[in-house]
Amino acid sequence: MGTFAQQIDAVTLAEEKIHAKKLRLLEKAIKSDSPGDMVKANQVITAMQNKQDDKTKAYFIDPLQFNTMLGYKDKVYSITYETLKRMAKTPIINSIITTRKNQVADFAEPQEDKYSTGFVIRKKKKNGIEQEMSEKDKRTAFAITEFLVNGGMQEQWNKDDFDTYIRKLVSDTLTYDQMTFECIRNRRGELVGFQATDASTFRIADSYFDKDYDNPYFTRNGSSAMTDRQDWGPEIHGYRPAYVQIYQTAKINEFYPWELCFGIRNPSTSIYANGYGRSELEDLINTVTSMLYGDEYNRRFFSQGSAPKGLLRVKGTNNEAALQQFRQQWQSMISGVMQGWKTPVVEADVEWIDMQKNNRDMEYSAWMEYLIKIACATYNIDPIEIGWDISRSNGNSGLFEGSEAERMQHSKDKGLYPLLKFIQRKINKYIVSQLNPDFEFIFVGMNGLTVKEELEMDIKKVTNFQTLNEIREKYELKELEGGDMPLNGTFVQPPIADCLLHLSSQF
Repeated sequence: MGTFAQQIDAVTLAEEKIHAKKLRLLEKAIKSDSPGDMVKANQVITAMQNKQDDKTKAYFIDPLQFNTMLGYKDKVYSITYETLKRMAKTPIINSIITTRKNQVADFAEPQEDKYSTGFVIRKKKKNGIEQEMSEKDKRTAFAITEFLVNGGMQEQWNKDDFDTYIRKLVSDTLTYDQMTFECIRNRRGELVGFQATDASTFRIADSYFDKDYDNPYFTRNGSSAMTDRQDWGPEIHGYRPAYVQIYQTAKINEFYPWELCFGIRNPSTSIYANGYGRSELEDLINTVTSMLYGDEYNRRFFSQGSAPKGLLRVKGTNNEAALQQFRQQWQSMISGVMQGWKTPVVEADVEWIDMQKNNRDMEYSAWMEYLIKIACATYNIDPIEIGWDISRSNGNSGLFEGSEAERMQHSKDKGLYPLLKFIQRKINKYIVSQLNPDFEFIFVGMNGLTVKEELEMDIKKVTNFQTLNEIREKYELKELEGGDMPLNGTFVQPPIADCLLHLSSQF
C-alpha cells in the first residue's frame, strides 16, 4: 500500500486523470451531432463555470447613473457619433485617416517575400523560442491564411475581402475609437466567418456589468430600480450578453463576448467612462472648429471680395432713417465670418478710417500650420506623411532635424506600428485563436531590410565573424574550397606566420 503520502499522491494523480478524461468527453460531446449530447455537455460546462469564485471586488462603472433604462450603458461624450463622423470629413482629418487606412491596408495580404510588407501565420513561440513548422503546420497556416483572405470558410460575393475589412476597421477606430466586427459561428459554435460592422451602432450592455449592480451599497441606493434584469439575455457558459446593437436608441440585437469584437484603443479607468474610450476627435473639437473658421474666412474673402476692417464715418447731418438703411445695407454686404468684423458706421461726413495697418496673411498661414501640427500630433503622425512639410515652411531646417526618410520612419514607429499591433491582437483573439490556438497572426515587413541593406550587412559579416561558405549557404550557393574562414586579414595572418615559422625551423 505504501505510506500515506504515497497514497495521497496516487489519489491526486487519479483525480487529475479523471478530470482530464472528463474534459476530453465534454469536448467530444459539444462537437457531436447528437442534440442530447450537446445539451448535456453545455449543462455540465455551465455548472463548472458557475462554481468558479469571482474574487473581483472593485466596481468599474457608476451604477447610479440615470442612463441605463434602455438596456445598455451609453457613452459619456461631449459630441455625438454623427458629429464625429462629420468632423472626420474635414480635409486635414480626412487626409490623416485616409493615409493610415492606406498604410495599414498595405499589410492586408500574405507576405510574398521577406522584403515585402504583409502578414504571416506562424506557430506561437514557446518560452520565447520560435517553433519550426512541419508540413502539417504549414498546411494549417495556409488554411488560416485563406480563411482571413476570404473573410470566412469560403469566398463569397457578399463578403468583404481582407483589404476592405481592414480599411473599415481603421476608419472606425480613428473616428470613434470603437472598432467592431462580428464573429459568425455555426450551430456547433465553430467560427465560420467574420464581418466588419458599423461601430457607431454598438453599445456596451448593462449585463456586461452585472457584478457592479450586485454591490450592496448600490443595491441599497436604488441601482436595481435603474435596470431591468428581465430584459437581459440568458446566461451562456457563465456569461451574459456583453454588447448590443441599437437603432434610434432601441436595442435590436444582443451579442455575447465571443460573438463580437469591441475594440477600444484609448481605454480609461474612470467609472464615468462606462467602459468606452475617447476618440482623438473629441480632443480636437476646438482645433477642427478653428480650421473650419479659417477655411470659411478665406472662402468668404474670395467669394465676397471684401472684408474691410475699419470705420466708415459719414460727415455732416443726414436723415436718421436713411443713415440706418445705409448702415444695414452696408453691414449685410460687408461682414466677416459669423458676422465678425462688422464695419461701424457713424454719423458725420463720409470718411474711411483704416484700422488695419499691416499685412496679416503671414499670421493666418502660421495659425493654420499650428492647427495642422496639433491635429497631426494628436494622431501621432508627421505632417509630412499627409503632404504638409510645414517644418521647413520658413525656408530653414532645424538644427537637430533628421532627413525626410528618418522623420517618416519615426512617424510610422509612433503612430502606425501601435495601430497595427492593436488590430493584430484583436484578430488573434477573436479569429485565429478560435481556429487554432497554437497559431498566431503577425504583421510583418514594417521595418524589414531591403535587398541592398541585407547585402551590405552580409558583406560586413563575412569580413568579420562569418565564413564565406556560411554566407553562400544562405543564398543557396555551393561551397568554395578554402571558404571556411572570414575574409579578414586578422584571421588569415596567424596561420601564414605559423607556416613561415615552421618552414624556417626546418632549415
